[in-house]
Amino acid sequence: MRIGTVDLPDRIERERYFKELDLLELSALHAGPLKPSALAKWAAVAPAGAIALVAPWVLTHRKPPKAASVWPHDATVGDFRDSAPGRAALAQYAAAIQTLRAGYAVFRSPPQFSASAANRDTLKQFFGELATAETIGVPRVWVPDGLWDLRTAVTFAAELGVICAFDPLVRDPGQPPEVHYDLDLSALYLRVTGLGRSGPLRSERIDDLVMLVEHYEDVEGGIAVAFESATRWQDARNLKKTIESEL
Repeated sequence: MRIGTVDLPDRIERERYFKELDLLELSALHAGPLKPSALAKWAAVAPAGAIALVAPWVLTHRKPPKAASVWPHDATVGDFRDSAPGRAALAQYAAAIQTLRAGYAVFRSPPQFSASAANRDTLKQFFGELATAETIGVPRVWVPDGLWDLRTAVTFAAELGVICAFDPLVRDPGQPPEVHYDLDLSALYLRVTGLGRSGPLRSERIDDLVMLVEHYEDVEGGIAVAFESATRWQDARNLKKTIESEL
């Protein structure tokens, strides 16, 4: 099991981070290419398997993020479509995964990417012919858009041979934590977004997460929890301490 955050929290140095947490969903390569020296610095400090590297935006999004340097692109990129700029970025992405000894490859869906038949076919082609298991070399994580029903997304991800990431704290009003206990999962990748709150997770929410990961502790592909909340540094360490105290 690995616990960490989505990107480095503010004012936390890399060395300190990996002394306390063992997972980092890193989006440094999402906007544009990194120099070999920058990759080498990450590789020197991050233990093997600790990086979950976010894919270049030209593979998953049509519009570039706001950044000083972005991947070469044209009108054909994004939405998991096959494109020449996307293939070029994919090759560099796969090489970076090896350099960083990453544990996961993370593909974030763009906003409004629905569960339409056309989008399903595109995803099948993308993960089946482009970003294949052989090309990527590590477990592939797909982060579906909020338009997808969770159970539909989990079932479809299994068909694709990828891990479906989800936020277990996002539930319909009145639903208990046990609503996620019967998912057919080969691996568990949780992304806790912190939507609707400003402070750290309350202890009862941490307990909900602990019970969930304990329920799936025997999944073959392992467990990862990445906090994306504003208080993600504190949330991740609180979860890790709670789990360690119960061992």
